[in-house]
Amino acid sequence: MITKIKNMNGMRVFMVGLISLLLPLSSFLTTSCSEDDSDAPLNFYSSVRLTAAGFIESDEAQFSDFKSILERGNYLSMLKTYGHYTVFAPTNDAIQLYLKENGYATIDAIPNDKCDTLARTHIVQDKAYFTTDMGDAVSPVNMNDDYIQMTSDSDVTNNNALLIYVNKNSRIIQKDDSVTNGVVHVIDHVINASNQFLPALMEENPNLSIFCQALRLTGMADSLTKYVDETYTVDPDSAVGGKGFKVPYGTANDGTASKQCQTWYPEHRYFKFTAFVETDSIYRAHGINNLEDLKRYAKEVYDESYPEDAGKYDEDFKDRRNPLNRFISYHLINRIGSREYWVHCKGDIYEQKFLYNVYDPEDYFETMAPHTLIRFCSNPSEEIYINRKALVKNTKLEVRGVRVLKDDEGDEYTQTCSNGMYHYIDDILVYSADVRNNVLNRRIRIDGSCLSSDFMNARARIYYMGKSEQMIGFKNGFLADFKMHNSNTFIGCGNEQTGWRHYQGSGVCITGEKFDASVKLPPVPHDGTYEVRLGYSTGDDRGIAQVYLNNEPCGIPISFRNFDSGYHFEPDTEDEDENKAIDKAMRNRGFMKAMDSYGSSSEPFRIYTNDIRRILVRQYMRADQDNWLRFRQILEGSTLYMSIDYIELCPKDVYDNPEGEDRH
Repeated sequence: MITKIKNMNGMRVFMVGLISLLLPLSSFLTTSCSEDDSDAPLNFYSSVRLTAAGFIESDEAQFSDFKSILERGNYLSMLKTYGHYTVFAPTNDAIQLYLKENGYATIDAIPNDKCDTLARTHIVQDKAYFTTDMGDAVSPVNMNDDYIQMTSDSDVTNNNALLIYVNKNSRIIQKDDSVTNGVVHVIDHVINASNQFLPALMEENPNLSIFCQALRLTGMADSLTKYVDETYTVDPDSAVGGKGFKVPYGTANDGTASKQCQTWYPEHRYFKFTAFVETDSIYRAHGINNLEDLKRYAKEVYDESYPEDAGKYDEDFKDRRNPLNRFISYHLINRIGSREYWVHCKGDIYEQKFLYNVYDPEDYFETMAPHTLIRFCSNPSEEIYINRKALVKNTKLEVRGVRVLKDDEGDEYTQTCSNGMYHYIDDILVYSADVRNNVLNRRIRIDGSCLSSDFMNARARIYYMGKSEQMIGFKNGFLADFKMHNSNTFIGCGNEQTGWRHYQGSGVCITGEKFDASVKLPPVPHDGTYEVRLGYSTGDDRGIAQVYLNNEPCGIPISFRNFDSGYHFEPDTEDEDENKAIDKAMRNRGFMKAMDSYGSSSEPFRIYTNDIRRILVRQYMRADQDNWLRFRQILEGSTLYMSIDYIELCPKDVYDNPEGEDRH
């Protein structure tokens, strides 16, 4: 894989690359690692044939302190085994500096549980990240489930030599030492294992003073202090890294499984958060110099956006209808993600599957402001925008939106912590009347992996371990915005891969004997009539389900099987008028072909007979209302299943447009 290095204002940033997330391990590693070290690569500086543990043990003068921490945390033995690890190894000097800064007299004075945390902070499991991998895909996650960010600068005192930093404070002083089970990078500072929560992390940044004052005043800081669900337990053998279990698929209509998908439950259930924040300088550019100015600004915006609430809650800052509360809450999302987790702007899915010459990749999420929606989109320059609007691809831009800054545009302050992270934005983010009624007056397509915060917090959306044909399972009662109505129901989220013919390479699986499950839809931005559509693929291993919206049946049961699905697919022709007639006939039967903006350059999803959209219902929907879709299997057979590839909420202005809805 070729390193992609961006240069902006003299600062270059590396985001560690992750190759296709669902390819076999033999193909996704840039450099192979095996129990037989005969094929192990030579490192860039020496030619030793050592495990990661052996590399550390072989240099007591440099790593004896780190070795001690690994031993006390019980991780040195793990680094002797076959696997794929990235180890950031601090030198003895780095450890001694850490002891001094934290008031420990010796290594032995560090508590055992702290040694465990320190060890896990410096290890990435299941992927060998060389610096030549940096820049292509998503950010790695260490064994503490914290994101790792790698940035760089030029050493002006040494012919502009490249300096690479881990989490902005630990410089790599020896890079890319390949070992038989991964790679070791030597660093000059211990990577801080922050136990702070997101509000405290932001408070340390003086450039965010106005935002943080508002965060405290509205009480939303208190909402960002959850971390681990202490009520969640799982059999260790079923957790990530254990033996797992299998979900059947590839069955015939008699329910006999011919294939199985490897499945794990998460070891922990985390509550994590992301904030998109303006610096004080952004506020000053808009004439906002203090908290009182921000209160007035928020009132102007949200009195117009919610006229029915104007003037009613101005002094109750903790009321969710208060303008300042709405302003701050709209900047917060109850899941964690680096820039590329919010919308595909890099990686194999983006490069191979999105036809971005037709339509920008996009994603939608509900924010922590009740019943509000946020749209992310990206373009080939790897920029990410929030609430941007153009008429169609490569035409007039109606609304610029707010840009999410890249890491090389940030400052020296750490932006990640144990329960979240924040991103800088370049303009003020609001859920204004224009955003609600104009920008979001569009077909809203929500990928299945975006439908629950637990999918992203467990990394089922963009899964970093890279195992082929893998699914993350979720226990009943521990999956936000989903309900399992009987004990037989299983819900899992398949990790992203280019080989699956699913939108964004992922999908939600619902299976089990007479499965019965519900999913909460994202909110609609404004009151009106909408089509609610389900995007899915058919197959003989699927079942037949009755679908309900808010417990009202959506017509007759839907068959997810090839042979009785009822949509009567006809391929496109050279005659555009005939194609429109085919589309109209399908719509009359309640079906639509899949999009033409995803698939591959020669084979967009639209051409496939078993990728389909079903129009579930046309119904008036309110912006302040929760809406639930329910799926009840009516066939016998414990292995039959259905998938939620994506859901669309399409306003009447779009689907009933005289010029017709686009096919993107």
